Amino acid sequence: MRLKRYDVFISYSREDSALVDPFAAALRRHRYRVFFDVQSIVVGEQWKARLSRAISSSRICILCWSQNAQASEYVAYEYSRAEGLGTPVLPWLLDATSLPSMLELHGVTERDPTKAVARFLPRLGWPLSFRRSFQALSLVVLACVLGITYWVVQRPKPWEFSGRVVDSKTKYPVAGVEVEAEQRRVHAFTGQDGRYTLRLPPPKPKYIDLVFLKQGYEGEIPVNVSTDHPFDTDITKLADR
Repeated sequence: MRLKRYDVFISYSREDSALVDPFAAALRRHRYRVFFDVQSIVVGEQWKARLSRAISSSRICILCWSQNAQASEYVAYEYSRAEGLGTPVLPWLLDATSLPSMLELHGVTERDPTKAVARFLPRLGWPLSFRRSFQALSLVVLACVLGITYWVVQRPKPWEFSGRVVDSKTKYPVAGVEVEAEQRRVHAFTGQDGRYTLRLPPPKPKYIDLVFLKQGYEGEIPVNVSTDHPFDTDITKLADR
């Protein structure tokens, strides 16, 4: 499929330039890229090949239909080629001349060029410049979403380390003990059953240093423990020393 370079290919007879020139100008004011042969075809080019390329590179063909257009070999080739390529043909009726039988379409009958363009706008949609900006933005958003999704899915998961804290004398569980790890960057508290669970960032080391803190109990001295199994310990009340 040929890349679309133009929003609109204007097919017309040069005898109708007085109406078509301001029509093309109004389309351009609406940011549409227009192929308009009086400005776009270089003298000496093989006109059929050039027009065929231009039509296939356009989203829509607007056929400026009139008695003059009906007599034009160029116009006949253009709308026939557009039909053959599957390019939508939208007629603008400049006079009462009947459309070719091959075009079973309803045309815009407004003769004022600026008002006629306004009638075409709902059928033209966004200009290519807007479409490409939107597509580029959509690709950026999609890339961000995919990147975030990959990071969420692929990022290393935290690992857990647990254990239990009891009173050194009574052997009852001690609640509210703060357990710190990773140089006190990660902490947890024991529950009523004296158990704690730390969620630590990867990678999982062979050993970690833990500190157990509770008001009225001994603490502050790091304990180096293996991560291969839970670590249960006891703490001593200061009054029991």
